Amino acid sequence: MTGRTVFVTGTDTGVGKTVVAAWLAATLAPHQRVALVKPFQTGAVDPAADGDEAFYRAALGDEAVDIRTLVSLPEPLAPSIAAERANEPIDVAAALVECRALAKKSDITLVEGAGGLLVSLTAEHDMADFAAALDASLVVVARPSLGTLNHTTLTLEAAERRGLPVEMLVISGFPKDAGVTEWENLRWFRDRYPALPLVVLAEAPLAPSDPLAGLEPHLLGPIPPVLAGRGLPTLDLPAQSSDS
Repeated sequence: MTGRTVFVTGTDTGVGKTVVAAWLAATLAPHQRVALVKPFQTGAVDPAADGDEAFYRAALGDEAVDIRTLVSLPEPLAPSIAAERANEPIDVAAALVECRALAKKSDITLVEGAGGLLVSLTAEHDMADFAAALDASLVVVARPSLGTLNHTTLTLEAAERRGLPVEMLVISGFPKDAGVTEWENLRWFRDRYPALPLVVLAEAPLAPSDPLAGLEPHLLGPIPPVLAGRGLPTLDLPAQSSDS
């Protein structure tokens, strides 16, 4: 029986997709057969040493997670551009076959995209097309800071237009000394999307010895389907104030 596929995307590059993908794998692995895939890695020559796969392996340690990188390109560019410059065309169909094969032997397959939802893979395909072809639901990762309302809303609207269901929105890197901007952004998301599960991960040092320590996940709204049965503490928003 084929398991579920969840596609981890972001509102931009550098928002914390890799941390979120590893955190989800670590959370689910004790109870399910989990595969964690980076289908299109850019900016890495050896993904197990200098790519997102290296972070996965450091974060997951001895957890029984099937970790794969399918395509790796040396320049840190959008996959379509990196592939063109490297003269290494991306075979989207082959990547889909590999992801589907993993899904057939896993309870859940986590697939981390590169950049945002509409980043191009080829002239004909983007990340949203890839997620749709996998019949995947989305985990959308966003930053907490100024500008995130626009970036996140655009991403969620693009997902809706493409018919891609969103499992949850993750605000990654929420600062310990959060001020009005960060708290009011959370309040706005909760009020704008009350039915959408919202998980907040604290800003953490990502220490090599324990990369996932200090994330302190908290939940606003309903529990995400992918985390059903996993207890998360709820986050209490502070009263509105003009103080920073």
